[in-house]
Amino acid sequence: GIGDEGEPTARAVCADAFRALRQPESVGISPDAKYDIVTLCPPYEEIVYAELLEAVANTALVTEDTIVMVEYPVELGSLPHVIGREDGGVLVGIRNRRYGRTVIAMYIVNPTGEREDTAESRPE
Repeated sequence: GIGDEGEPTARAVCADAFRALRQPESVGISPDAKYDIVTLCPPYEEIVYAELLEAVANTALVTEDTIVMVEYPVELGSLPHVIGREDGGVLVGIRNRRYGRTVIAMYIVNPTGEREDTAESRPE
């Protein structure tokens, strides 16, 4: 994001993902905050990925063209290519990259075309 003085800002929050996504103020995030990039690295054995994707798709912390990165184990196969949002929008999968046992899925929220170099839908 961009701070009050026009400088780029970043923030790392180490918290329960569901709590941070559904109740951001409970982990010290302003409920009005909007993020350009969200990364999720959940414990593989303790997460239901369908619930995590639903939570990130519908959080107030994302906006059009937010990039969402989700780490998951290769044994899971692949995550869904498109996830519907409660507001009628979508979370569209644009990349999957494998690194040993780990896969990183990249999604974009309601792609507008502003990120043309990044946002080609390519299910893999």
